[in-house]
Amino acid sequence: MPTLVEEYASLPDYFTAERDAVSRLLNRDPRPDAVIGVYSDSGHNILAAARHHGLRVPQDLLVACISEDPDYAATTPPVTTLSLRPDRVSDEAVDLLIALINARTCVDRHRLVQPVLAPRRSTRGPVRRGNGTL
Repeated sequence: MPTLVEEYASLPDYFTAERDAVSRLLNRDPRPDAVIGVYSDSGHNILAAARHHGLRVPQDLLVACISEDPDYAATTPPVTTLSLRPDRVSDEAVDLLIALINARTCVDRHRLVQPVLAPRRSTRGPVRRGNGTL
């Protein structure tokens, strides 16, 4: 299935711009079966847009976002999140900076911090289309 990207300007009003972008996605034909937001508030904005369009999550639309916000475990429904682990990224950056300042050799300068997926109800189960297809 092709990936759809809806770009928007984050200034001057990120909240409204993102909600309008999600609405544009949900007005497409065919409508996407899942939306992933890249900002911490995206999950809330996508849920609100889905409600505005009369869509049920996860029955009609799957929702996920990149966020560190633990409150997504308590939304209705709970939203799947992907943490990019900024705490670990900053630890690795500080360690590399100290190694550089102290001229340490044999320090691996290529580091990968594994993201953490928190699967929740917003992405569970297939999305059923009106014609009986998934």
